Amino acid sequence: MTLDSELMYIRSLSVIAGVVLRVTSIVGAILFIPVFVGLIYGEVREAEVFFYVGLITLALSLPLSYFFRPPRSITVAEALVISGISWVVVAFIGGVPYVYTIDMSWVDAFFESMSGFTTTGMTLIKVIEVIPKSVLFWRALTQWLGGAGIVMLFLIFITIPSGGGISLWRLYVAEARDIRIKPSTWETVKSIWIIYLGLTVACILTLKFLGVGWFDSVTHAFTALATGGFSTKTASIAAFNNPAVEMALAFYSFAGGINFLAHYIFFVRGPKAFFKYYEVKAAILIVLASTTLISLDVMGRMGMNIVDALRYAVFQSVSIMTTTGYTTININTLPPLSKFILLTLMFIGGNLCSTGGAIKVGRIVASVKITVNQLQQPFLPSGTIKPVKIGSQILKEDDILRLFMFITTYLIGIVIGTLVLTGFGYDPFQSLSAVASAQGNVGPCYLDLFKLNNICRVLLALHMWLGRLELIPAITLLIPTSWRVVLRKRAD
Repeated sequence: MTLDSELMYIRSLSVIAGVVLRVTSIVGAILFIPVFVGLIYGEVREAEVFFYVGLITLALSLPLSYFFRPPRSITVAEALVISGISWVVVAFIGGVPYVYTIDMSWVDAFFESMSGFTTTGMTLIKVIEVIPKSVLFWRALTQWLGGAGIVMLFLIFITIPSGGGISLWRLYVAEARDIRIKPSTWETVKSIWIIYLGLTVACILTLKFLGVGWFDSVTHAFTALATGGFSTKTASIAAFNNPAVEMALAFYSFAGGINFLAHYIFFVRGPKAFFKYYEVKAAILIVLASTTLISLDVMGRMGMNIVDALRYAVFQSVSIMTTTGYTTININTLPPLSKFILLTLMFIGGNLCSTGGAIKVGRIVASVKITVNQLQQPFLPSGTIKPVKIGSQILKEDDILRLFMFITTYLIGIVIGTLVLTGFGYDPFQSLSAVASAQGNVGPCYLDLFKLNNICRVLLALHMWLGRLELIPAITLLIPTSWRVVLRKRAD
């Protein structure tokens, strides 16, 4: 390696370290919030843990961040690496309080924290009601922060100066978002946070109005809008046994799984334009179809009356498709068809540029339209070119290639993870559901997580990370040759 190459390599590492340290500093500051919750509920020991973890995080990251000043520009490769590293570091820091408050092992704490920040909702806590409220609040807060994006949180507080804001845009895209609401990236991020905050406050007030206590209202609003699914109850939403609360949480979970651009359209152009948005229409149709099939299945197989069947079917369909993961029934007791439908919804997921995970409705719609287009092509006059239109956008060849590259990579990840779990002796269908749920950031699955060994728990945490970053930043970080790309781009 030449001297210039070595200098460029050091430069790239400095760029990456500078941004990651600033993200870490923000998370360190946020760790002080559960301190106040602990003091309110008389949990002094837990408050001390959060205080010291936050203090140590700030003491280590804040001073170091001044030695690694962000440059005027960040390459695409650097942005991807920054995003990938940030989520791992933040998940590790977020897991430390679990170790010292509820005596979780380091592996389980990392799993729980990764599940929180990636808004997956898988948990290794058997009885949730006995957990201190400050810890439950932290679990919910990690999901709320992760729902909008860890690096997005950084972007709202810190603007990296660069001509035209290219650095901000690249970091924004590296968090699996590529839709502008406003011309400026910072304005786009700000708009997303305003919508996110507004919906969260509305959900809190709605739940409180329906008779839920303030603590449960806040924590469930955090996890509903984040489409995360962590609950303060072991039985999840079934513990409330309140149809009004269930429908309210289903509504806000659906809102969390909707494209932020569609929300912006709703507030600017009204409900009519909102419901015309292609992803919103598709999501509603998928929920209606799933609800109908599951309702008929549980009525026929379980003898459930139509009211209860619709109640359970609507909630589970919305919750699983938006990747929220709340449940009002033990999904393992459902008939085979219903279980398969829910598994299919785990692959579909929420909208693009939403807090939901998985493949996303927009990509599903695009892939169906592309397939139909190709099937029609042989019957069209020679030389006819029929464009594929999604919403108001006509897909280019590069867009189509990226779309199918993502779906192919996504499915390969699911297959590999399922093979590994099956290799450890777990049932193939249950293994598939666990990997699909983890990578789709859904939560519920048909495999008993408490029976998994540490290797499989780390594997599922890895899939949560892969899914939240939508694969590319994570793959960039995992493949050694990607680091040479980082170096080359910086050199250029």
